[in-house]
Amino acid sequence: MTGFVDRERAAQLMERAGIEALVLCAPEAFHYATGASIGPAGLFRRAGAGFVVIPAAQDLPIGVVAADFNSAHLQQAMPDAVIRSHPVWIETATLDASTSGQGLAQRIEAGIAASGRALGFSRPATFELAHSVRELKEILAGFGLDRATIGIDLDFIAAADFSAMQALLPTCTMVDGSAVLDRLRAIKSPREIDLLRQGIILSEAGLDRLQVDAMAGMRQADLIALYRAGVATAASGLSHPVATAEYVTLGAKAKGADAKAMPGDPLKCDMVCTVGGYASDMSRNFTFGPPSAEQAELHAIAERAFEDGLAVLVPGTALADVHRVATESLARQGLRSYRRGHFGHGVGQSVFSEQWPFIAADSDVVIEAGMVLAFEIPLYIDGLASFNLEDQFLITPDGPVAMNRLPRRLERIG
Repeated sequence: MTGFVDRERAAQLMERAGIEALVLCAPEAFHYATGASIGPAGLFRRAGAGFVVIPAAQDLPIGVVAADFNSAHLQQAMPDAVIRSHPVWIETATLDASTSGQGLAQRIEAGIAASGRALGFSRPATFELAHSVRELKEILAGFGLDRATIGIDLDFIAAADFSAMQALLPTCTMVDGSAVLDRLRAIKSPREIDLLRQGIILSEAGLDRLQVDAMAGMRQADLIALYRAGVATAASGLSHPVATAEYVTLGAKAKGADAKAMPGDPLKCDMVCTVGGYASDMSRNFTFGPPSAEQAELHAIAERAFEDGLAVLVPGTALADVHRVATESLARQGLRSYRRGHFGHGVGQSVFSEQWPFIAADSDVVIEAGMVLAFEIPLYIDGLASFNLEDQFLITPDGPVAMNRLPRRLERIG
């Protein structure tokens, strides 16, 4: 098992970048490469909680450094991987079955003695980078990579941790491998696509619930609660963990969280639903009662720009060109000075739903089949409405396929 990594594509990207292995330590990158959690040590979000080595040579296995607390689970999940462990603060012990006639404390002590600990063993307050890098060094040496050029996910690693790693691995040349990791993750595996599609299904179930039950007089928090209830009902029985994040704007001028919805208020629902660590992103817009003429016109502008941009969201098109087409569409409709930094982004496993690549004016990325992109036209006009029209698309060889089913029109609620 190698998590979600396409080893062949990884090898090609590493060859182009001139590196012999990726060494990853961000919790999200660890899960991506292994399919397993990095464990509690990753909550500190510092280098050394765990490492994954992905060699460019495909005949070499994946190497993993994990906390001793969860290394046995990883070995079961990844029987073909080379796994080494380092101590963390969590103490565990196994009861020795052969000592069943003794007292409990004696049995626990016997179990600890049978674990093979070195004399004088002690645990760190959390974990020590030096301990995990020592195990990483052993894996690299075993793979013949102890003098290799390795790509590190420097987008995550603190400068102090990187300096310490350089000192502990003096014979390796460490370079930034973040761009290689980004490009590797941009093309999704079937399992990743399924998780992202499931997130949209759940999110739309939440918006269905909101649209049916929302009423003027409800607080913003009540509206979010309706969405969450719809998601929870739809997710019942799902084996993957589910979480949501709601970016809601209520009112012509954004109201506070406790403000109540009034007739005529616009409502933007930019919703993120995360399934199994993969965050799906979409947005729909509503008004409480009939929209004003200007609200309807604003949303119509977004719909036309969306259709124009979507027409070029196809394999072979540069993301910069998609941004240009959307910008030109807005300009043709009168918004000649409106500037948006990006009109969408990749999605996947991340601490935030917006992931590289971005549909931006300066992007050098060309759209490829297998990408999953959230394409959006946000129009935030203080005093009128904040609208964002956003769908999530799987890019196929024949073009984009929407994961959404809800219509993109401005809907009335309440």
